[in-house]
Amino acid sequence: MKNRQDADPGVPEPSVRLVVKHRCTMVGAPARLREAICDQLTIDNPRYLDAKRFGRWIGKDLKAKLRFFEQEDDTLVFPRGFANRAFLLCRELTGCDPEIIDRRRLLEENRFSFQGSLRPYQQEAVAAMLGRSFGVLEAGTGSGKTVMALKIIAERRQPAMVIVHSRELLHQWRERIAQFLDIEAGQVGDGRFELRPVTVAIVNSARNRIQGLPGHFGHIVVDECHRVPASLFTDVVSHFDCFYMLGLSATAFRREDGMTRLIYTYMGDRVHRVDPRLLTESGAVVRPRLIRKETGFTCRFGGDYPRLIKNLVRDGERNRQIAADVAALLDSGREGTVLLVSDRVLHCELLQRQLAALGVEGVLLTGRMPAELRAKVVERVRGGGVRVLISTLQLISEGFDCPGLSTLVLATPIKFEGRLQQVVGRIMRPARGKEALVLDYADVLVPVLRRSAEARQRFFDRWFMV
Repeated sequence: MKNRQDADPGVPEPSVRLVVKHRCTMVGAPARLREAICDQLTIDNPRYLDAKRFGRWIGKDLKAKLRFFEQEDDTLVFPRGFANRAFLLCRELTGCDPEIIDRRRLLEENRFSFQGSLRPYQQEAVAAMLGRSFGVLEAGTGSGKTVMALKIIAERRQPAMVIVHSRELLHQWRERIAQFLDIEAGQVGDGRFELRPVTVAIVNSARNRIQGLPGHFGHIVVDECHRVPASLFTDVVSHFDCFYMLGLSATAFRREDGMTRLIYTYMGDRVHRVDPRLLTESGAVVRPRLIRKETGFTCRFGGDYPRLIKNLVRDGERNRQIAADVAALLDSGREGTVLLVSDRVLHCELLQRQLAALGVEGVLLTGRMPAELRAKVVERVRGGGVRVLISTLQLISEGFDCPGLSTLVLATPIKFEGRLQQVVGRIMRPARGKEALVLDYADVLVPVLRRSAEARQRFFDRWFMV
């Protein structure tokens, strides 16, 4: 985008103004431009579509469309991540660029000293991100997103806030900040409120303190930014008028709810994507080997997918097959920790019992456990004291960094490619002599689950096996 002072001489003064602050305000837009912007900022409500698909009660409060703009006469207000697209639409539909009035916050510079070195693919990613003031960096598990973000923070020299969604990620970031910037990070959340030149905040705590935060930061970093469509994140991100904004994600997709577009609407365009093949070629990650296990599970479910999964997780024969396969892996001398994941807490508990019947201890890690107990389990895993870790997908998919995980057992089918990529990434951290292995259970007698398994096979072929 060009500011007014960059305009070419002789070109007529633009009639459309775009004010960029914590959100964008476009003034003077003709009707055709307003309609185009409003159309792109209107999406189908996935909750409405689900209710309609499964015959649930809709009610008057559940809208068919979600609109992410406000309009009054010729003025539009919308999330600032959409600024570049609005600029291009204005150029396309009016033949001239809007006048940019930039009111984003820049503060006194901080000189950070980055204490690390970057791989070539990381250098390329950092250079791309530094060329834009806001946008999304998409890089798979093991790529070093945190290290790249800290290099970007150091180069931009603005007081920065890193927004995370969990206590575990908060402390991981604080450790990395101490390691790579040689400073103590501030903290918002987990019982503390202390602002420093680089501060890490849990999103819930940031929202509770949101009125006092924006004035202290010229840069925000949103980790796992595919969570941004959640209202909790949009509420927080929308309050910051900082000059720089960086979104980080292993996969900027939300096919589960159809709201991928909102990531870019709030955070800016995807500026750079690290090619996953570069990670294996450079040794940043270990390429996994896939073993497909077919099951005899079958079920009549009348198109009710939740009912199908409920029956699947309770199927004794299928669970015994999984437990027996895990026990056989251990008996074969398999090194490292086996990570057994399911989409349901009940399934984790049932599999733990099946393993116990075979004399194998499976350690649970689920969201129902207190945070202190979860932290102790994680420490045991990192210390090599757990042979089989049984966890829910939601808990293990993001922010779990443990090179000792060597085997992934997918106990429930995963339909969403982004989530599959995240959970497989848990076993791809490099370690000496490590061989990464994935056991995927294909329920071939149920057509919808068979297609899901075939989709996972294509994913593995495309991302990890070639």
